[in-house]
This record gives sequence, structure tokens and C-alpha cells, in this order.
Amino acid sequence: MNDEIKKCRKQIDAIDKKIVELLHKRAKNVLKIASIKQKEKVKIYDPARESTILKKIKKGAFPEVAIKNVFNEIFSASRYLQKKVYVAYLGPVASFCHMAAMKRFGKMTQYLPFNSIKDVFMEVEKGNADYGCVPIENSTEGAVNYTYDMFVDSDLKICSEIILDINHCLLSKEKNIKNITQIFSHPQSFAQCRNWLESNLPGVKLIEVSSNSKGAELATKTAKSAAIAGELAASTYGLNILATNIQDMADNVTRFFIIGNQLNKKTSEDKTSIMVSIKDKVGALYSLLRPFQKYGINLTNIESRPSKKKAWDYLFFVDFQGHLDEKKVCKALEEVKKECGAIKILGSYPKF
Repeated sequence: MNDEIKKCRKQIDAIDKKIVELLHKRAKNVLKIASIKQKEKVKIYDPARESTILKKIKKGAFPEVAIKNVFNEIFSASRYLQKKVYVAYLGPVASFCHMAAMKRFGKMTQYLPFNSIKDVFMEVEKGNADYGCVPIENSTEGAVNYTYDMFVDSDLKICSEIILDINHCLLSKEKNIKNITQIFSHPQSFAQCRNWLESNLPGVKLIEVSSNSKGAELATKTAKSAAIAGELAASTYGLNILATNIQDMADNVTRFFIIGNQLNKKTSEDKTSIMVSIKDKVGALYSLLRPFQKYGINLTNIESRPSKKKAWDYLFFVDFQGHLDEKKVCKALEEVKKECGAIKILGSYPKF
């Protein structure tokens, strides 16, 4: 072996040893904090703290995304040392919602799949899960209205958000794409990959199923078949990835909320979500928006939903940059309350 390689590897071994020693040292401090949190009944998951740590990472030779992934698993293990955390999500297993939950909570977490967004909310409300992960918006399909509707009667708060790139893959037990004669997928995924399928697999039979995870499961049992799903489905069901990023639109992302029973501390960069009840009258929407413009607060999203209590009464869901503890935010919300009436705070959460 080359002497220079031997020298570099010796240095790497020494560095690896130091990394492990530091992780053990970090864990001891985590356990000290855990005992204090237990006495003061403080929540284990602290997105504000985790976000602050990630923002301090300096760029260098090691890829920034990879460093964040490493720290995500360190956070996950640190929470596990304090308490086993249960996260409910919109299933099935290996769904994009599952992927989003894992992106935030890591592998040292217990994940619970449920069939509906309502079930996810209920499990967290009943205390059967510590947190829930639900979709709120897709860049191509728009808002997930059912999630917005759930916030009307629920007291749960938004603790964090995840922006997940929706990258569809072609998965199969086969190793050669030329052997594929049929593909299983959810209808929405077929629609999002239509051009790629027509160009690369013309004439192949497309079979619609209830979910991409179900398609991946069927692909494990059916010869010369494939499924369209995310990378997590490949490892979950033991399938080969024959092609990646087969969606027709490159910028296909979905936004997810982590819901729970806590409010977060302020960080250097936060977002806040609120729900406002507005009656049908001239200038109603202007009355809602004007205070934000007055105090220089940037709105990032606004969605309307019928109140379902009275005809032509609407609920507006507003996301904006800033935290509830900021003075300008407090002033703006006070004016919105005077002009529009009821405001429900859905949560302030750090931008990761």
C-alpha cells in the first residue's frame, strides 16, 4: 500500500477515535440536561435549539448536507437517551410523509403510520404519540385543505416544518429496466411521471394502486414488475433503484408540519402561522393584510377556507416571517384582532 495512504488513514483513525470520545462526552451532558428537563417538565424535542446548532455549522470540505444529516442522527440519539419519542405520520410505511418525519427526527425514533390526517391529530391529542407529521402544501398540487381544516378544532401547535423534495424513483426486484412489463403506482405519481414513462417505457402496463408503498410491496411479489416510489421504499422493501428523479417537474416539493403540544423559543430566523376568522364585507382582506405591511412583516403564504359555520364566512391561514415574541409581530397581530376579530395562534417555529 502507498505510504501516503497509510499515513492519511492513520490520521483518520485518530480523528475517528476522537469523534467517538466527543460523542460519548456529549451524551453525558445530554443526560445531565435530561434530568433537569424531567424535574422542570420541559419537552425533550427542542427545534429552536437544534436549528440554532445547525446554523452555526461552517462550510468546508465535508458536504454541508451530509453534516446536517450527521447532526440529525446525533439529535435523534440524544433524544433517545432522554426518552423514547413516538411520532405519528400519514402512512403507509415508506410514504413521503414517513420520509419527512425521518428527516426531522432521525432513526432513533419510533414511527407510527396512520391512514388519515385526522388519525394523526387524534393520536397526538390523546397522548399516544408525542408528535405528528402531516402534509400541508405541495408545489404542484397546492394546499392540503384537510390539514388546514383540522387546525380549526384542534389545540395542537405547529412545532416545526419540513420541506421535502419529492423525488420519484423506479424500483424493482429486476436489475435491468428492459425486463419491466408492468408498473404499480398511485395515480398521482403516474401523472407526475407521465412524460418520463412515455419516453423510457412506452407500452408498459400501468397499474394504479392505493399508495406508492403498496406498489413497492407488490413489486416484491410480481416478476418483471416495478413501482414508482421514494428511496425509503427501496430500502424498506429490498428493491433495486433502476432510475431516480423520474418526475417530469424538477421542482416538486412538499411542505410538512410537525404538530405537538408546545410553543418554541425565538431563534434568529422564525416563521409563524395563524388562523383568522373574516366575515364577508368590503375591504375584509385588506384589513387583514394592512398591519403586516405597516410593520414590515413578510407574508410567505395565505390560504382561505370556508368556516363551515355560516355561509360566506371564511377562515384565512397566514404564514409570515417572525416570532410571536417579536414586538412588531405583537403590534401587527393586535391590529389584525381589532379589524378582523378572532385570531388563533398555530405556532412559531424555526426555519431549518
